[in-house]
Amino acid sequence: MTETTDSSIIYKLEDGYRITRVSGSRCALVLRKPDKQIAAVLDACDNKITDVSPYRNTPLTDREKHILHKFVRSQKYMLTPEAAEALNLSVLQYDDGREEYLSERQLQKRLKERLLGVRLKIGKLKRHTLRIPAFSKGGIYNLSKAEIRKLVIEKNCDLLIDLRDNKTIEALRVHENFTGSINMSRNTVESIELANNCRCDLTVIDSLKCFNLIIADVYSGTLNIQNSCFHSVGIGFYCYAVIKMRNNWGRRDIHIGDSFRGNLTVDDTKVYELKIGKDCKGRIILSDSAENSGLKRLSIADEFAGTLDLREAHSLERMEIGEHARGRVNLLGCPGIKIAKFDKYFNGYADFSESAVEYIRAGYGFSGEMVLLNCDNLALLKLPRDQNASVTIERSPLNIKDHHDSIYYSFSDKILPPRYFTPFYKKVYTGIRNVLS
Repeated sequence: MTETTDSSIIYKLEDGYRITRVSGSRCALVLRKPDKQIAAVLDACDNKITDVSPYRNTPLTDREKHILHKFVRSQKYMLTPEAAEALNLSVLQYDDGREEYLSERQLQKRLKERLLGVRLKIGKLKRHTLRIPAFSKGGIYNLSKAEIRKLVIEKNCDLLIDLRDNKTIEALRVHENFTGSINMSRNTVESIELANNCRCDLTVIDSLKCFNLIIADVYSGTLNIQNSCFHSVGIGFYCYAVIKMRNNWGRRDIHIGDSFRGNLTVDDTKVYELKIGKDCKGRIILSDSAENSGLKRLSIADEFAGTLDLREAHSLERMEIGEHARGRVNLLGCPGIKIAKFDKYFNGYADFSESAVEYIRAGYGFSGEMVLLNCDNLALLKLPRDQNASVTIERSPLNIKDHHDSIYYSFSDKILPPRYFTPFYKKVYTGIRNVLS
């Protein structure tokens, strides 16, 4: 393949192409066309090509890239990531440091195999759906330049996946028992689904399209969504992940299933309602910088035993907590809250001091503790007649009215809007208001 002419080493390649070593330069190689015109200049020292520069900015043809690829393989050159990218080659690196430089066809063949302990950087890959085989372990995959519509990760994989800045991806499907991390920042994904028992750090920052996110049961890891648009977010049973949502906007509610055990922080995320299922023992923090920049309504189902911090929730107007709750709720100074409802058998702690709350309702069997200091906007407090509870308040009610099993404490002549009440209690409130007036 080589010959020596005038002290220059010439590599004879296919189709009449040749590579010459520039006289007087130890590291410069020149790819010449059959007519001896220069096609590209290569920086090659110590058996490593660090740069491939097309001559006079004339792009290399696919055929010329293929010829150079065969030259690299035959001469066993190493390539820098930049040189590999210039030739549209994907780099597959093994734990022992060996590297393979793969054409698109070679890459598609290798991706059908279960790979273990590799680093993969895609140079060129164009297909509708890419599947990563089950039980692929210990891999780091950079798929930013992969022209794919859908990525499917089969079950029991342990991988780090980088899809940042990918402008073609539309759907991500992760099968059960995935372990690792996936970065979906600044890409065009529209649908993300994670199956059961995934231990995954998932990051979506600066999404380019609105997406749906569905995560099934027993999810752990860190979910980080920032500066993004989503249609809906749904997370299943027994989630114990750290969830961080900041500066987002959604078109549908956020749903988190039963037995939530994680940490949830929602900051400046504009969506109407956050719904959390039964038996929640997690930690929840809601905040937003101004009215109408965050959540309007929070709904937590029965047996809440976690902690809830709403002190900086400017947008939140309504909070509803189900039966048998025994958690701690901190609304100290909350500027947005208007309505708070606790269902039967509330046995937790709720501090409304210095908040904007106007109406509080506690159901039958209330035996918890409630602090209502400096609640200047409080107009109506409804408590069960039979209670073993502690209510701390410095104000005296203007009127007190019994109605069946409840006592209504009125602290203001203000008429509350009908939307504060369910249809049944709307009628009751109207009757009570008439009596009090």
